[in-house]
Amino acid sequence: MTDAPSAERPPETAEHDGAESARVRSEPGERPRWMVPATRIIFWIAGLSALAAAAVGVFAASAAGWQGFILLSGIAFVAFLFLYALAAGESAARVLADRGPAPGSSGFAAAAFEALADPVLVTDARGRSVWANRAYRALASEAAGLGAALSVPTPDRVWAGGGGGAIYRLTKAAHESARARETLPALRAASRAVVYEAEISPLERGGAVWRFAEARGAAVETGEAAPDWADRAPVGLFLADGEGRVLAANATLRDWLGVEADRALKVKDFFVGDTAKSYAKSRGAEGPVRIDARLAGREGIETPVVLVVEWTDSRPPRARGIIYGLSTTGAPPGLAQAMPAGEVRAGRTFDDMFASAPFGVVRLDQPDPEAALIEDANAAMVQFSGGMAIPGTRFADLFDWNEDATLEDVFATALAGRGEPAEARLKNGEKPRDVHLFFAAAKGGKRAAYVVDITALKDLERQFAHAAKMQAVGQLAGGVAHDFNNMLTAIRLNTDELLGRHPVGDPSYPELQQINSTVARAAGLVKKLLAFSRKQTFRMTTLDITDTLSDVSVLLRQILEESVRLEFRHGRGLPLIRADKTQLENAIMNLATNARDAMKGKGGGTLTITTEAVDAEDVRRAGAPDPKEGRWAAIRVRDEGTGMDEATLAKIFEPFFTTKEAGQGTGLGLATVYGIVKQSGGFLFAKSKLGEGTTFTIFLPEHVPSEAEEKEIAEEKAAKTVERKPADLAGRGRILLVEDEAPVRTIAAKTLVKRGYEVVEAEDGEEALEILKENPESFDLIISDVVMPGLDGPGLLEKGRQYLGDARIVFISGYAEEEFSHTLSKELDVSFLPKPFTLPQLAERVKEMLGA
Repeated sequence: MTDAPSAERPPETAEHDGAESARVRSEPGERPRWMVPATRIIFWIAGLSALAAAAVGVFAASAAGWQGFILLSGIAFVAFLFLYALAAGESAARVLADRGPAPGSSGFAAAAFEALADPVLVTDARGRSVWANRAYRALASEAAGLGAALSVPTPDRVWAGGGGGAIYRLTKAAHESARARETLPALRAASRAVVYEAEISPLERGGAVWRFAEARGAAVETGEAAPDWADRAPVGLFLADGEGRVLAANATLRDWLGVEADRALKVKDFFVGDTAKSYAKSRGAEGPVRIDARLAGREGIETPVVLVVEWTDSRPPRARGIIYGLSTTGAPPGLAQAMPAGEVRAGRTFDDMFASAPFGVVRLDQPDPEAALIEDANAAMVQFSGGMAIPGTRFADLFDWNEDATLEDVFATALAGRGEPAEARLKNGEKPRDVHLFFAAAKGGKRAAYVVDITALKDLERQFAHAAKMQAVGQLAGGVAHDFNNMLTAIRLNTDELLGRHPVGDPSYPELQQINSTVARAAGLVKKLLAFSRKQTFRMTTLDITDTLSDVSVLLRQILEESVRLEFRHGRGLPLIRADKTQLENAIMNLATNARDAMKGKGGGTLTITTEAVDAEDVRRAGAPDPKEGRWAAIRVRDEGTGMDEATLAKIFEPFFTTKEAGQGTGLGLATVYGIVKQSGGFLFAKSKLGEGTTFTIFLPEHVPSEAEEKEIAEEKAAKTVERKPADLAGRGRILLVEDEAPVRTIAAKTLVKRGYEVVEAEDGEEALEILKENPESFDLIISDVVMPGLDGPGLLEKGRQYLGDARIVFISGYAEEEFSHTLSKELDVSFLPKPFTLPQLAERVKEMLGA
């Protein structure tokens, strides 16, 4: 501001250390006006006193005497001397006023500062105003309305909160007696807005001199339309210094950032990545510098923008910055919908409904999507594409094309208008997204694209497909196991028959034993397949986990090597569970075997088995989709082995998948555990980290036994004795043998007949039911296969129960549906003999049942 206040303006008052009173100054060359009325009064008093004394001395001397005459003469003399001194002093003052203050005096300095056109302020060590020149007082009066104040206002009152951090930094420098220079935000006076550069100069005795110089070329033109247009322009504008401090920013930029007008900013505060470094490197460049950047907008929104920086020739240099998005309005994509209602709608290209839509919306610049460029995109689309969906980008480049989904096929399906979604893969860094793509006509002959994220849906489809594949494998394994077990049983029984003819010492004995050994190995593999397919025959009983683990601990210590230490940590208040004890023990043994092999590579370690009581919420957090409400028992098996990566961890429960070398594993161990746990109504989860080990967690629901179950359990424990193999396998009794596999039925019947039993054969359930109807209560024992065409074993038991009398039941099978496990668990008088079995095993079971 260059216009100095008029000399006609009433003078202001100033404080000087709180001791000097306010005084009024006159212009150089003038007679001091404050002396004129005093001179006149004293002059007339002294003159009248001298005349009175002289008159009395002349005309009344005789009356006054010689003493009076002397006194009056003295008074007149003194009065004339005073008049002379007064006249001489006035003449000297006029001479001094004409010459001005003497060089080097404080008055000369004050007059010099007073004559400056730049505002000047002097503050003390505490930051209080001490003195200000006419230009500063005029600035304060015009800009802040503080002309009537008794004291000179400080800069923070003049800029009234608009100084941001600049005033604070200057005040701090003054307090620390340091020099500083800052460019202040534009200060709007009555006629125009001016940008001032403030400079701090410290004083020796404390305090500082503030000088405000107008920044040339930075003033805003007079008028209301231009400043408002710049402040509310559809692009972000800012002025910054060499250290990246923002000296001024327009309202549009602050709206995008969601910050208040008085908040201090730095360039690094609102850009993501290395933009601040690029800004610093642009200093010294000739002309504007373009920088592609990402703006950190309000509510955490990151959006791509273009930053253009141009440095001024001022000292120190300043940078003018423009921020805009690559759109027709200049607004960055993704920020329009974040603007609160009622604020300026600068740069909005969609209405609120589409801007805040949870699916991607893209406006293309032409109707052909293959060649179209993006004009604008909403926030969801920018997020889906990982920031790639910016204006000016080719729309087709956002997608990952392959042989299964080519550009032509996908776009043709989306443009067909049949309502069928076109599936595509949207690029998003390392994790592409599956999307449905739709097109619709837009104004001006252009086209709009709608992109719906279906990644979660595709993941569910993949999981469902995987589950369906596993179920199909399980059904196949179950069907194969049934037929294969029948063949193995026939081989085993015939081999046992031959061994009876060729005892130890016979040349054929070793070969027959080798056949039996091979059959046993094959039977073990089939059993694992049945466990994976959940087709094992379970006898569900109520179990105490602590007792079960105590029983299996002896076997665990036998399979673990000396380098592996076994630890048990039993929880308190564990719920009872319902499971097949033998199968649960097999699951724990398989996990322990895997843990042992995993710790071999590290020279050993500790295998820790922990039990605890949890609730349904804990099971749900572990990943179970819909666990039953109530208490659950958790069994954790943790090793300190080599661990697994995510790719391996995703396949460990698949059959025949193994990380072991060829010949060292079948890949059915964990698949068996998975099947056992699922068939028991529980969940199995694994967590692993390379180099740290693996933890398997089994969750099994609580079972509250009924009174009848508790009674049966007590009776079973009381009647439980040490199992003894009968020495004599011969016996007497009438047996109904039901088996659809002729080789198995023939050899079994032949074996039992040799041991003294009367055997009646039936090839299926219907024939056996007819025999029972014709001969009710005539059999001592029923031996039946479980799975048969037509009427199966459990169905025969249900329909023929009234014809059985006191006959005992033995089911034989290597494959059973889940319903049979429930039947076996309920019918405690029913015995089960899994296939393949040997002739001695069959004879022993028959002797045991008939003897009971």
